[in-house]
Amino acid sequence: MGSLTPHDWREDRYSFLRWRVLPDPAWSEWWDRIHIDVGIKRRLRAHANFSLRHRSEYSPVGLPLHGIALLHGPPGTGKSSLVRGLANVVAQDMLADGFSDQLIFAEIDPHALPSQMLGESQRNTLNLLEKAIPELADKGYPLICGIDEINSLATSRLLTTGGRDPIDVMRATDAVLRGLDYLAASHPNVYIVGTSNFVASLDDALFDRLDVAFEIPLPDVEQISMILSDTFSEFPVVKIDVEELSSLATAMVGRSGRDIRKLVLEAVVTRDALPDEPLTADDLFEVIQ
Repeated sequence: MGSLTPHDWREDRYSFLRWRVLPDPAWSEWWDRIHIDVGIKRRLRAHANFSLRHRSEYSPVGLPLHGIALLHGPPGTGKSSLVRGLANVVAQDMLADGFSDQLIFAEIDPHALPSQMLGESQRNTLNLLEKAIPELADKGYPLICGIDEINSLATSRLLTTGGRDPIDVMRATDAVLRGLDYLAASHPNVYIVGTSNFVASLDDALFDRLDVAFEIPLPDVEQISMILSDTFSEFPVVKIDVEELSSLATAMVGRSGRDIRKLVLEAVVTRDALPDEPLTADDLFEVIQ
């Protein structure tokens, strides 16, 4: 098994995913700058490392590890960014421990799979899970796959969405479950992390295959303060003291991390001040109001 050359994104031959090699120092911010409960980060990282290193050692009956995790919660809370960050820190962990000098990270495009043509969604899903991902896994390196909006693949068979034929939805979901079982049994070096903004639309059978599921809620006051401070670091001069920061964080409760960062940007570009003047709390309160 030769080393893969670090590079930018590559696409698989089915056009269902793109992949690249990690670790990459530039990717550290996908983990370090996503401010959520540190306990969730710790448990997710530990589970990914354990699954990729030891899943093959356990009986699928005695300890049924599928190597699948789910991050769910409101939009804008950092779920997709966290998946990228997870892949990079796990790659760093494995390099440091001498387990593997490289890791492959693949991002699946969920919108490339559903089709209005009867049976096509099922075929696409099987090609992804039984051909495209296994071909990457056969390179011999640990492989982490991020599936954004996993509900578009594993839609509840009790629901019909998007105008699709309900029979096709059922077949596509059946194909997802079959494909995940296939990957779990045949490729222990694969770890899948799905994200969902609407967990109620996921099929119940998918939950039976999850090893862990973490809810990523909207940030609390402490986390908002960290997000604000992190965003302020992008600008050369900020004149906001600790008390003002606390007041701003309290005023932003109920917003996602992405919304909070966009509010800071809006304050910078719309305020009545010269570009080199410091950003102030008043600038932010104006856009909040």
